[in-house]
Amino acid sequence: MKPSLLPKLLCLALLPLSLTAPAQEAPAPATTPAEPEYVPLEQLRSFYKLMPQASQKGYTGTRTVGNTGTALTFGPGKKELSIGGYRWLLTHPVKEDGTGDLLISKVDMVKLIDPVLRPTYISDRRLVRTVVIDPGHGGYDTGIVSDYVREDDFALQLAAELKELLSKRGYKVVLTHAHNRHLSDQQRIATANEADAPIFLSLHLNSGRSDIHGIETYTAVPAAPGEPLRPANKHDAANAALAFALHSAMVNSTGARDGACRRARYSLLNSIDCPAAMILAGYATNKTEGSRLATAEYRHQLAEAITRGVSTFALAINPDATLEPAPEAEPEPPRPVKADPPKPAPTKSKTTAKPTKRKPQKAPRRNKNKRRR
Repeated sequence: MKPSLLPKLLCLALLPLSLTAPAQEAPAPATTPAEPEYVPLEQLRSFYKLMPQASQKGYTGTRTVGNTGTALTFGPGKKELSIGGYRWLLTHPVKEDGTGDLLISKVDMVKLIDPVLRPTYISDRRLVRTVVIDPGHGGYDTGIVSDYVREDDFALQLAAELKELLSKRGYKVVLTHAHNRHLSDQQRIATANEADAPIFLSLHLNSGRSDIHGIETYTAVPAAPGEPLRPANKHDAANAALAFALHSAMVNSTGARDGACRRARYSLLNSIDCPAAMILAGYATNKTEGSRLATAEYRHQLAEAITRGVSTFALAINPDATLEPAPEAEPEPPRPVKADPPKPAPTKSKTTAKPTKRKPQKAPRRNKNKRRR
């Protein structure tokens, strides 16, 4: 399984800062958003000091740039991107210029790729102390009900496990509800916006054809030039870093199919005034995945992965995280040590008593009065 990449990607924060988000202008009166600006892939590759990579076998129609730290693969679809092997769906499709080079939208480069590769450059970084967990649905709104699992029950059980694990790590955890009751989006939004600098996580399941399975993670759609800004758009960059940290941790830990990080215009996500993500932990309508989701063991595995993702994001977005490594102290040269004279080898003795020193014997004195024969 692939290790979590976000801590390793922090090394890219050492690059000089020359890429900044475009200044926010007053929304244009036009109802149709302007055509997004595009950046050549070669410019992206040069900025992040990435090298062209040969396409892997079976990945025709892809373009990869990367190094030992990470790799970005564009394609095979026009909106397909993988960062370090984890899938993203771009906001705008990739284009091709007349020379065969790819063109990447500036919105995706500034509000998706850069925050994932360099989270310490996110402008609205705040210390994460609180996590708001929103169990999806509740009350008469049961969500998906399949032959294997109910969405409202699953969301509540996963939220309870997450609260316990995150609390042990020192986070304040707020649940939008804990007793399977119905809440409007406005009530969920109010709980999140009243909390102190939180992360907002909404927990859900997915449904589809019986053969579809996998984990998907959603954030709000970034505002395009000419579009009015929503509350969530103040955190577009942080949303991308949060989604990547959560998604990569869950896919890596569970081995589930990578259903990609995605963008959606959900009213709940659009109105949250803090970094927020919606987790679709799997397909309740898939027999294998639905059966796994119904087990306590798999829910605990998901809860541990999400907890790791939150901690990874919190570390990366911490305002105290330095943009440059602290200088290492020069090691002091070793001081010369005067060698002691070699000690004689200890002699074997049955007793531990110290040996007595013998006095040197004197030569016997001659008796001058003794007669000679």
